Amino acid sequence: MNREWYHTAETDELGRDIELARALAVLDPARGDPNYWLRFRGRVLTGASRELARRRMMAQLTVGDVVGSWARTLVPTALLAAVLAGVVLWRAGAPLPVSVEELLVSEIRGETIRVMASPARAAEAVTFAAEAF
Repeated sequence: MNREWYHTAETDELGRDIELARALAVLDPARGDPNYWLRFRGRVLTGASRELARRRMMAQLTVGDVVGSWARTLVPTALLAAVLAGVVLWRAGAPLPVSVEELLVSEIRGETIRVMASPARAAEAVTFAAEAF
């Protein structure tokens, strides 16, 4: 097999391309300061310490703890919503039954679905659109 097109680059003991490492050395922030990465790591960990502490605390929570924390706000809110719905229904009286067709065409002017879907109009394209809708 002819491998003349394949160029093997010189590598160091870690397997890095030496020529590429020289070219990218200009971009290395630790080039002039050997302690740069140690200080950078310290800044990052200091900045993230609150979040790391919160995550450690969250790892100790159980399902019961989470549900209990939700219950403090969710149960009173649900109770208030149920009472409000009861008051609204009590004042409105018994609701009148409404058919599905009335719900679908209540705001639409024109013929109803029952008229549109009659056998006499089965060949029209509008029937298909009404049934698909």
